[in-house]
Amino acid sequence: MDAQEQMVMDSEISVGVLGKGADFVLIPIEDGPIDEAATEDALSKGYVYCGVMGVKNGQPGVKCEPNPDAVFTMMHAALAFAQQVAEMLRPKGDELEFLERLYRLQDGREN
Repeated sequence: MDAQEQMVMDSEISVGVLGKGADFVLIPIEDGPIDEAATEDALSKGYVYCGVMGVKNGQPGVKCEPNPDAVFTMMHAALAFAQQVAEMLRPKGDELEFLERLYRLQDGREN
């Protein structure tokens, strides 16, 4: 098993990155089949495999193909992956109620 496969196996959340330049697509890697339609669409646009990104125990990680073009694409994809993970971690439910409860908390700092 190579380092990229190991990262995917160890991560709670992981994606494969296909792209070219600043254009890319994140392909979720989960238990089960990979989204073949998304992969085929990306390949038809001339995108190539650039690497994987994952999160393990709250720590992000990246394993990239060893060429400058892949590194460039992965740098652009990192922000989109971070936004995707943040959205997954966002508390679900009534955000207004959450904010009201947060506002009512006492400030434990000493003046």
